[in-house]
Amino acid sequence: MTGFLAGADAVLAAVIVGMTAFILVMRMVLHGRLRRDHRFRPGAERALSEYLAGVGDPPAPAGRDERAVMLAMAIEALDDLRGGEQARLVLLLEQLGYVDEAIWELRARRRVTRRRAAETLSAIGTPAAASALLAGLNDSDALVRTTCARTLAEVGGEDAAAAVTAIAERDAPKVPGAAAAVVLALAEYQPAALAPLLRRGAPAEVRFVAFTLAGELRLAEYAPLLLAGLTDRDDLATCAAKGLGLIGEVEAVGPLTSLMRDERRGQALRAEATWALGTIGQPAAVPALEAQLRSGGWVLQASAAQALARLGEAGEAALQRATANDRGEVRELAEAALAP
Repeated sequence: MTGFLAGADAVLAAVIVGMTAFILVMRMVLHGRLRRDHRFRPGAERALSEYLAGVGDPPAPAGRDERAVMLAMAIEALDDLRGGEQARLVLLLEQLGYVDEAIWELRARRRVTRRRAAETLSAIGTPAAASALLAGLNDSDALVRTTCARTLAEVGGEDAAAAVTAIAERDAPKVPGAAAAVVLALAEYQPAALAPLLRRGAPAEVRFVAFTLAGELRLAEYAPLLLAGLTDRDDLATCAAKGLGLIGEVEAVGPLTSLMRDERRGQALRAEATWALGTIGQPAAVPALEAQLRSGGWVLQASAAQALARLGEAGEAALQRATANDRGEVRELAEAALAP
C-alpha cells in the first residue's frame, strides 16, 4: 500500500511539474506575441489603411514577425470590407506571397500547420487557391478536409461541388459542426448542390442541416425532397415540415394535414405540421385545424389556434365559433388567438 501511494504521489508531482512548465511556456509565447504586436501593429495599421484608401504604396512587410502582424490585420479587415476594397486586399495578400505560403503549408507534415493554412486560405477566400484546396480534401485530418471543402463551396465553382458534398457526408459523423459549416456554405454559394444532401442515404446530421437551410433560404426547388422527408424519423420530419411552411408549399397541405392527425407520430412533429399549415396560408386547411383545436391535446390545440389566426377570414370565423365552446381551454385559446 505504501508503495502504491508513493507511486501515486510521484505521478501527481510529475503532472504538476508538467502543467507548470506548460503554463510558463504559454505565458512566454503570449508575452512574445504582445511585444511583437506592440512593435509592428501601429505601422502596419497605417500602411494598410493608406493603401486601402488609395493614398499610399502597397505595404511591404519584412521579416517573419512583421509579416505575421500584417497577415493578422489583413484577415481582420477582410471581415469588414466588401466589393472592390475586399478584392484589392485579397490581391495584395496574393502579391505579398501569403497565399503561396499557405498553399505550401497545406502540405506540411504537422497537422496544426495544415489546419492553420486551411483557415488562412478560408479567410482570404481566393479562387487562386482552388486547386490546392481540392487536394486538401484528401487530407488525413477531418478539420483540414472540412475547412478546405467550406472554402471550395465559396470559391471553387460548380466543378468542385460534388467533391465538397462528399466531404460533408463523409465527415458529418466525426465533426458534425464542421460538416454543417460546409453545408451552410453550399446553401449560400451553390444551392443547386444541396440535392444529394437532402436525399435518403445522406447522414442524418447532414440531412437535418440541409432541410433547415432549404427552408430558411426558401429554396422552393427542394420542396419535393422536403415532402419526402415527412415520412422520415420525427426529428428530420419536423425540420422538413417547418421548411415546407417557410417555403409556402401549397402541395404540402394534404401531407401536413395527415401528419398533424397521425397519433403515432410525436407531439412536437405534429405541432410543427400544424404551424406549417398556418404559415402556408391555404384556407383549405381550416376544417382540419378547427377539428384539432376542439379535440387535440393542449400543445396541438394551441398550435391550431395560432395557425387559424394566420388563415384570414376563414380562420377567424373558426376561432369565433370556438369561443362558444363548452371547454374552457378551447375558449381561452381561441380568444387569445383573436386578440390583437
